Amino acid sequence: MGNSVEGLLSDSRSFSAAVEAPEDSGEFKGFNRKGLVNAAGNLLLAGCFFSSAFTLGGHHNFSAANVIWSAGALLMGFFSLVRTMPKATMVNLRSLSATGGMLIIPAMVQLTAPSTGIAQTAGIGIEIAGVLFTQVARVFLGRSFGLLPANRGIVSGGPFRLMRHPIYAGWLLLSVGYAICYPSAFNVMVNIVSLPFMMWRIDQEEELLMADPEYRAYASKVRYRLIPGLL
Repeated sequence: MGNSVEGLLSDSRSFSAAVEAPEDSGEFKGFNRKGLVNAAGNLLLAGCFFSSAFTLGGHHNFSAANVIWSAGALLMGFFSLVRTMPKATMVNLRSLSATGGMLIIPAMVQLTAPSTGIAQTAGIGIEIAGVLFTQVARVFLGRSFGLLPANRGIVSGGPFRLMRHPIYAGWLLLSVGYAICYPSAFNVMVNIVSLPFMMWRIDQEEELLMADPEYRAYASKVRYRLIPGLL
């Protein structure tokens, strides 16, 4: 009889645990907490790109260079809204400063008297190359696109065979192309000042990713981070 009672109590406890498990599971809590944090980060990142697009678009200058810049920023903004949650992320003053500088400084470019002739054509060509390269890399990256340094999965195909951070390379091309189309000392300085922040951001991301054996193996095969043969 004692064994029967203990068996019934054991079965009852097992049933209760099974019923309560869905409420206590990490997945359910993760949806509430981590899911909301991830969604907020997506909105923040998208807002940065949308702000960059509309800052120049607000001048109602529909030149090819301006339209390409705004289109590139808008695409990055839309894709930022569907990012996956990271396996690991780095949130500190360093990462916030590097990321902020990398995103905000390039968006400070200004409309000036446009270049003409070969310079204008070259600038537009570089802009288009930057947008295309960024978006091809983003397609291979899928939803693993981040704001702060994070590990959202290792990607090694497509443009990632040439360099470890092709999206940054494309964004840099877009910025340089725009400065060629609208040449000024200020726009050139914006590009020069933003590059150290981009490299600082890359350093932090790789500091985090190198903890993953899969990324270490990938990094040993793809030597350059941003510009093949140089950086």
